[in-house]
Amino acid sequence: QTAGRWHDLAEISERLNVELLDGAFEGKIGWGRNPPRRRRRTIRLGSYSPSERLVRIHPALDRSYVPRYFVEWVVYHEMLHARMPIPTINGRRRFHTAAFTDAERRFREFAEAQAWERRHLHLLLRI
Repeated sequence: QTAGRWHDLAEISERLNVELLDGAFEGKIGWGRNPPRRRRRTIRLGSYSPSERLVRIHPALDRSYVPRYFVEWVVYHEMLHARMPIPTINGRRRFHTAAFTDAERRFREFAEAQAWERRHLHLLLRI
């Protein structure tokens, strides 16, 4: 399922794949399941499963007050995980290397998305 009430993940991922990844992303994308409602301190906004080649986006992002650029940034971040190598440094896998961060900053509204997250994370934690 890619079409949410407010955001269409297929449309978002297709555009980002062309504009920022030169069509290199070949995985699938969909909304994750709604977790049970509970008080939380953290939220995983997206994930990438290499074995399934699947990006999952937390359904909390399919809200009217969540700007499209923020959803796009989360989608792009997860799509990058499918494209970027994951080196092992000192016995630990490093997912967010300097190269990953540099690639992530190619997203046009990177700073705005990070600022929106800082200002509104509390709303997402309530869902």
